[in-house]
Amino acid sequence: MTDHKDGRKTPAAETRTPVITGGKPVDPRRRELLAGIAAATGAFALGGCGGDGADDLQGGGGGGGSGQGGESALPPPEESGIDHIVVVMMENRSFDHYLGWVPGADGLQEGLAFPDKNGVMRETFHLASHEEYGYQGCGKEDPGHGYGDGRVHLNEGAMDGWLQTVDDANVDNDFFPIGYYTADDVPFFKGVVENYTICDRYFTGILGSTFPNRVYMHSGATDRTSNGFAPDDFGAPVGPTTIPTVWDRLAEVGASRAYYFQDLPVTAFWGQAYLDITRPYSSFLLEAAAGLLPSVSFVEPFFGAAVGESPYGISTDDHPQADIRNGQAFLNQVYNALRNGPNWDRTLLVINYDEWGGFYDHVVPPVLPVSEHEASLGNDGRLGFRVPCAIIGPRARRGHVSHTTFSPSSILKMIEWRFGTGPVSLRSEYSNNMATALDFSGDPHTEAPAFNVPTGPFGMECGTGFPQLIDVIGPPTTVLPSTTSGASSERHPSMDAHAADWQKLYEIAKGYGFPV
Repeated sequence: MTDHKDGRKTPAAETRTPVITGGKPVDPRRRELLAGIAAATGAFALGGCGGDGADDLQGGGGGGGSGQGGESALPPPEESGIDHIVVVMMENRSFDHYLGWVPGADGLQEGLAFPDKNGVMRETFHLASHEEYGYQGCGKEDPGHGYGDGRVHLNEGAMDGWLQTVDDANVDNDFFPIGYYTADDVPFFKGVVENYTICDRYFTGILGSTFPNRVYMHSGATDRTSNGFAPDDFGAPVGPTTIPTVWDRLAEVGASRAYYFQDLPVTAFWGQAYLDITRPYSSFLLEAAAGLLPSVSFVEPFFGAAVGESPYGISTDDHPQADIRNGQAFLNQVYNALRNGPNWDRTLLVINYDEWGGFYDHVVPPVLPVSEHEASLGNDGRLGFRVPCAIIGPRARRGHVSHTTFSPSSILKMIEWRFGTGPVSLRSEYSNNMATALDFSGDPHTEAPAFNVPTGPFGMECGTGFPQLIDVIGPPTTVLPSTTSGASSERHPSMDAHAADWQKLYEIAKGYGFPV
């Protein structure tokens, strides 16, 4: 038996029963080999790998110098051909789980196996073709993705604890965390892979849940390690967040900025500080079409905060139990708005995810410094597990996989470089500039192919089984009776806890005067 710090005991590999969900036996020796590969690959992420650059964490490509590992030198920022940077942050998916199929990327999907709480080895499987999961996973748990869950999943670098946070009552019937999707399940990303850049070393800001990571996207730091709020949650800030943001730095140099939301503005964490730059998503679509995009835009999906990202599965943000096909349609709408607008030739779109959502991955995330205040909250500086990240635009490399280590601070560092701002946080010094993954070797590639992405709407409300008519620029409109078959039309109680988190932020936003 292997004893873990949290009291769990895992049977030694040679004593585990070789049984998996698909019915095929797993050779325990193969599992040990895979574990060794995972450990080696995690170390490799810190030391460097091939492709467009070394995985150097020491702030490569900051100014006009050369990029990492043979990348082209960065031009003077004003000659970069980039005047508009648009950032979209989706929800709760890991790299292997979502993009492990990408050719040339460091991804693993079919044939892996991980122990459940009883020591039974469970094999990874294709979610979309499984009748109990499909594109939503209705009736399954919201996989554990809190600060403590992340350390269990990490398991001191073994990267095998994904099923150890499943409720005891569901050990034998909930394997959502080790399922995966393939190219045809995510047609938007299939188009990106063929035409733009995917990053296979993009880690989130903190190995923790949604709210800390969304604060990281704005600040390169966080003031919380959970989704809780004071005084109910120890360590959560009392009152509005006060840590500086990219919005402050842009204002200091007179660069235009806007935050676009659908149903819930994350900028409400800072009270009324950014009320003046917070706009509805419909404004983004109009401004993109009119050529009026600001220098920097953050664009949010529909979270389903008031009506049910979870537990009902009604959102476009990819959070379990949302139907991921609606997320693909939303991303495609953003892409179409940009490529069809007059600003396209000088625009860069970056899509990332806030955190791993409890889904498996095989690469050990590195550790970066944090501020004294952040350390006092208990954050050990561990970056979050890899998540999907795409770089799209005329300056993006075509059909490319970037192996350079990036994080939200890399996006912020690119913004700092392009618009001449001061550092957003101390992480800037230790982070690679995402601009080093771009192609400045010649003229920009302004052609922008359309992707074959169905518009939907897809899926059902998990509590009733009724289909939802989801408008991707607003909340669901109508619930209709249905005879829809497939995944369970139930919801797991774990989803209700997450809904409560969003509801609290909704109330805060409303209190500060945001138009929610």
